[in-house]
Amino acid sequence: GDTGGDTGGDTGGDEPKGAPERFDATAADADTPGVYSISGAVDFKYSPVTATQDINDADGSRVSTFAEPIDVLGVIHYPLVTVDTPVPVGGFPVILFQHGRHSTCSTTGDASGDESSGTDCEANGLVPIRSDKGYDYIAETMASNGYVVISIDVNDINAQDSGSNDQGITARAELILHHLDILRDINDNAASIYAQDSAGTDLSALYGSLDLSRIGLMGHSRGGNGVAKAITYNQDPQFRATSQFDLPHEIKAVFSLAPTDFDSELPLNTAWVTLSPYCDGDVSTLHGVYMYDNIRYSAEDVSQPQFMVTSMGANHNYYNDFWFNDDATLNGFDPYCTEASPVSGRYSRADQKRHGEFLIASFLRLFVGGEGQYAGYWAGFERAPSSACPAGADTCDERLHMSFHQSKENLIVVDTTLTDASLSTNEFGLANTLSGFTFTGWCAPNGGSLEDILGLNEDSCPSPSTISKAPQIYGNYLGTGASINYALPADGVDATGADFLTLRMGVSVTPENALGQDFTLTLTDINGVSVSLLASDFSDALYFPPGLTVSARDTGAKTVINMVPFRLDAQAIYDAEIDMTKLNNIHLAFDQRSAGTVQITDVLFQKVPY
Repeated sequence: GDTGGDTGGDTGGDEPKGAPERFDATAADADTPGVYSISGAVDFKYSPVTATQDINDADGSRVSTFAEPIDVLGVIHYPLVTVDTPVPVGGFPVILFQHGRHSTCSTTGDASGDESSGTDCEANGLVPIRSDKGYDYIAETMASNGYVVISIDVNDINAQDSGSNDQGITARAELILHHLDILRDINDNAASIYAQDSAGTDLSALYGSLDLSRIGLMGHSRGGNGVAKAITYNQDPQFRATSQFDLPHEIKAVFSLAPTDFDSELPLNTAWVTLSPYCDGDVSTLHGVYMYDNIRYSAEDVSQPQFMVTSMGANHNYYNDFWFNDDATLNGFDPYCTEASPVSGRYSRADQKRHGEFLIASFLRLFVGGEGQYAGYWAGFERAPSSACPAGADTCDERLHMSFHQSKENLIVVDTTLTDASLSTNEFGLANTLSGFTFTGWCAPNGGSLEDILGLNEDSCPSPSTISKAPQIYGNYLGTGASINYALPADGVDATGADFLTLRMGVSVTPENALGQDFTLTLTDINGVSVSLLASDFSDALYFPPGLTVSARDTGAKTVINMVPFRLDAQAIYDAEIDMTKLNNIHLAFDQRSAGTVQITDVLFQKVPY
């Protein structure tokens, strides 16, 4: 998505040079079966392993292990190799799924049974709940498109983690890496002891067919925490030296689905995305947002992009076919998040799985499999396909809100808002000028904590339900004269290598924002030539947070700090003949509403390199 060189001047006659609208096209479907026949859902089970129960908070070393060993089992889907559908050059990329913390046993194994927990369901006359099979609808299609997809069972961790000091996250990461070790041994060693599992299941078909230089992970709930921790452990020589995971794995991309974040994970130097369901009634303060916020300006994170997607109307459980209850109703009635409400914005289970499959599969197929047909969506140039939207809807731009933070070499940082200096000074050391506001300030929210909601955090944001750990600036305005001006260097900033000017903005849960927000961006070059762009032409993210506007910790309205992306190849920029090699001013005018309160961070020029 590089905009290339000259973005101003002669457009070459009447032929438009710039982007005619917000999106160039619609992204490719991710639910279309591929050319491979597949193995079907193949269960496997290997010898149990010990796993960490408690860790040393000072150095992360293992203090104790769970009393009961952890079964090594799950389900695998893989492509069937024939003369017409051979193993591709390099082998099949590997995808590993890990489910979250759910009940382990059922009286019937389906929605009608009473659920309970234990490490040995059968011994108590119960049936294991196959949470590992809850993503078969994604795995089957990915396998038919040339991926080996393994989904691992963590019921034994779930049954024991309530007494662990890290909520079982270390054990989850260990189990992920152990399964990757098994796959590596099967692939590399024709005499592997893992070619047949303990039940005699034959996996020798995988010998020599895996591309272990391309591995992707997806974890749900605590599994989303576990896959983020696995990145850290996989990259940590000290951890590998004191464990059975002596060789690192080439993990290219990680998808954290509605994750927890118990220990402020930093998934460094790996293409990483978190999906936050707005109506999540389990991880209700959307912990994945914290991971995104915490990693953005890490000095150690240099090489890969991070993403955050807010899915309006999604709950926590419906992405997994074996998680039957509607968690969004557990914390009381909310008019937006309760399915039975006449003004509900909820997805049905079937519709929620539609966008879940698209987002998970397209992300992993792009960043692990190198399938370029999905680059346009994750670059912000294409909208989600109708197959990712509720049945019968052509588009769902207003339901899926993506933010991204590209790697350092692909950014020009205008303002981080990491300190209150952003109220007067930007990253160039030049003036930020906030004018026409009734009040302004800087805030450092604590992720929707009770202290934030009750106003006990002295750095609370205007919206008590701010779901973020990103420091921000904010302002309240009345009338249409408020603005924020960012002065750039006198000799100008060269933005021709950038695809977007982005900022993240939250709409406060306060009455004056009832109609949502909008504003005008104006860019000016050193010659005084300007161009103005309307935020709502490029984003649906400036919505008034739906749901209850009181007690918003566990249910109700949430202020999520979503990205507003202004395309720098917009037709208006070409028409204005502005010199994009020498920009010296950015101006935000809040001239589209009669009042409002907004929260802002991450003002960036971003290049999308994929």
